[in-house]
Amino acid sequence: MAANPNPIKVVPPPWTVHYEAYVGAFYVSAKSGLPRDIAYEPLEASSAKTTEAGVWKGGMVMIQLLRYTSTPVGPYDEMILLPGNFEVPGGHGSHTRITRTYVSQRDTMFNGMNVVVYCLVQLTKAQGRKYWNLPKHIARFKYTGDFSSPPFTVQLFPEEAGIETPFFTASLQHFAVWTPSFPFSSNVMRWLGVPNSLVQPPLPEGEPQELLCGTDAWYKVTASIYSPKAKIVWMDLKQHGKDGQSDNKNWWPGIKRWHVGLWLQNTQMYLGDPEVLSV
Repeated sequence: MAANPNPIKVVPPPWTVHYEAYVGAFYVSAKSGLPRDIAYEPLEASSAKTTEAGVWKGGMVMIQLLRYTSTPVGPYDEMILLPGNFEVPGGHGSHTRITRTYVSQRDTMFNGMNVVVYCLVQLTKAQGRKYWNLPKHIARFKYTGDFSSPPFTVQLFPEEAGIETPFFTASLQHFAVWTPSFPFSSNVMRWLGVPNSLVQPPLPEGEPQELLCGTDAWYKVTASIYSPKAKIVWMDLKQHGKDGQSDNKNWWPGIKRWHVGLWLQNTQMYLGDPEVLSV
């Protein structure tokens, strides 16, 4: 079998990464219902691995916009959605999870999944590596302004060329003319009642298989995060390219336009091996 001329870089955990991030949050009730077209990519939304992965309980929805400056697979941008808590089968309680995430390069997309590699790099089934069950997809990121100096706007487009209507838009602005900075860590998250761990269900397989590999196990993923300089910011979720009349003009149905968020600078995150759950 011919070698892949542009093989994906396979990097098992642990990972230590450095990045800058903006995190916006808002609360939604389970009574409002989970908007599946917002919470999932079509691949995950149509799979039994998703539909049978526990009841959505509502809670704190978080949107994260990240620019990684140093990772084992190089720099890249990412958008992450954590839409609150889900009941985990098997008596594991309720946990938050990532249901949708977009990255700007393919190596991180592959490494975010638990992969048994067949044809890509000619590994055997026994050499499959455990990762984090993150449902990554590739998108085009377009910025107006400087990511490291608000105000700026980011728009996400499908990977395919020629599509010029973004499927997600967010704008970041300073909270006030001057706001103090403060250190932020995963310990602070726990004190605020925000867990620093996720429970991720298995992923369905898509095409191309070397990128959209399916997985079978449930993983508990714990991150250790520290930023020496965090600031409060505003996140504007008014969507561009919408008709302005639909219920999701501010992206998530029924929410307001402006949300308080955090700007995390010079951030370091450590991701180790996931814990395999019996579900």
